[in-house]
Amino acid sequence: MRAFAARAARVAALLILTAPAACDNVEWGGASFQVVTPPPPGAGDASAPEPGAIAGLGLPTGRVLFHVVRNANGTATVVPVGEISGDSLRTLRRPAGVSPQAYEQRFREAVMPPNAQFVLFRRGAEVGSVTVQGPARVTSCGVPTAQGQATTVAAAAADREFLAFRKGLAPDVMGEYRPPQVEGTIQRYASLVAERLVLQNGLARPRSWSGAQRDLQALDVIRGGHPEMAATYLVGDQLGLGAPEPSGWSVFYVADYEQRAGYTPVYQEVRNYDKTGKGAPKLVDHLNWNAAGQHEMLVQVFGVRESWYEVISRDRGTWRKVWEAPRCVEQPPVSRSIGAAERTSQQP
Repeated sequence: MRAFAARAARVAALLILTAPAACDNVEWGGASFQVVTPPPPGAGDASAPEPGAIAGLGLPTGRVLFHVVRNANGTATVVPVGEISGDSLRTLRRPAGVSPQAYEQRFREAVMPPNAQFVLFRRGAEVGSVTVQGPARVTSCGVPTAQGQATTVAAAAADREFLAFRKGLAPDVMGEYRPPQVEGTIQRYASLVAERLVLQNGLARPRSWSGAQRDLQALDVIRGGHPEMAATYLVGDQLGLGAPEPSGWSVFYVADYEQRAGYTPVYQEVRNYDKTGKGAPKLVDHLNWNAAGQHEMLVQVFGVRESWYEVISRDRGTWRKVWEAPRCVEQPPVSRSIGAAERTSQQP
């Protein structure tokens, strides 16, 4: 009798472990056992992917930096930039041989599923959050983006661009959001610094320095004293995708203030499009995302048909570019002739 009872208990336990999820109760020897399906993990917080689930797909296994842009219609686009690796990033890109559909599906499931929450940062401070509401376009490198709704503190209500991390994976930052202002000193020096760089690189002066200025931002990378500034100047080009004029050029710099010399560039990118092709950089934001040393800067560069990102970091007192994303040019659609059946079905 004892042997029978022991065997019955073992079989009952096996039924509990192997019974299908659709079953609610299992009866054995007059006893009733309830099968309970564990609830799915919450989508709001980041969780580790299943072991082996991302093998061969090239998906990120660590923290991912995101660029969030508010749109005119009130939504926000969430763009994965790269996987954190020290003060640099690792490139996100669909590997060769992996189908676009499989990569997109697994990337969205692992990195940015519906209802996932992301913490927003601006000028090194936490300013709000964004919740994923649905998918958005896939980049030319095969990386999915998402669309959501962003909420921020009142002081950041007018800002359009943010850095972001998945909730639970965001860096710890201190202090409230107090953005530095583009005040008189920065405005006076901005074009003087740009003119110096233009002359040093043999470029033609613009007709108007104010007309060539496309972006001017005040930064607070190093606390105290005068704020730093980042500026973009363009001739024969726009700060966005599109073909420039053959004689176009771009000047991008980050400048720090010195008591004797005023603002001087600590980092610069000067492009003569006739020699280098188009590249129009613009600072996105800065943040100490690796919780070590000083802030890193994320820069977005616009080309003719694609845009890419760069990371600038300070190493032993010198600001330099430590990472640049690949340029994945979108192929134009294949042209094809329209058959007779299609022509007759078209509306005038």
